[in-house]
Amino acid sequence: IAWLIEMGYDIDTKARSTGVRDGLIAALTAETVWQRVGGNAALTAWAKSTADGYFTYPVDLALARYHTGKTVRYAVLVHYSDDDATADLHGWFHRYNGRQTIEAGIKEGKNVFQMHHLKVRSSQALLLQEHFACFAANFVRFAAHWLTEQHQVHEPPFDTRSVKQMVQVCAHTSAWVRRFGDVWLLTFTEQSLFAGHSLQVGIGTIQLPLPFVRGIHFCHF
Repeated sequence: IAWLIEMGYDIDTKARSTGVRDGLIAALTAETVWQRVGGNAALTAWAKSTADGYFTYPVDLALARYHTGKTVRYAVLVHYSDDDATADLHGWFHRYNGRQTIEAGIKEGKNVFQMHHLKVRSSQALLLQEHFACFAANFVRFAAHWLTEQHQVHEPPFDTRSVKQMVQVCAHTSAWVRRFGDVWLLTFTEQSLFAGHSLQVGIGTIQLPLPFVRGIHFCHF
């Protein structure tokens, strides 16, 4: 942490030292003020502290307390910048935990939208591939939200909350697209994973094409 500060970085991280955590817990008193920042989380903080010399430079420290059933767990958040993080504990807590969204987005870009396996070499092509991946991630979410507003007769056979399933499974599933006036019907083929399911776009009644009449042969036994 000291090296990152000397390099000019702002710091938002979690202390790995159990000694720092135990020292802050020991400093708690009956007058300690806790601020609720989540469903089961509360914070109390110290501004510009070195934790009794553990940190080379003064940092903002927050002791997070989590209640999980009858168990109480603690963690220590560390912040360093020109801003006083202790002035807004709610914002500090949610800003730090917001990294999970960023990490999930990076993982999705690599594994779902194939940014892990680059197919080009030039800087311009790499930038274009990155923009296409960002567009695809936004478009899939927009399409899933839009689909739920189309008043489907039946629920979609796939989980619209799963971007991975929609991209890697649904987008590669064969289907027929038919138009009936203002209504569009996407029918998954009999050979597909979602055989027997359809998606309807538009409001109206439709008449599905009937199968050809099969010859029937009657005989006496």
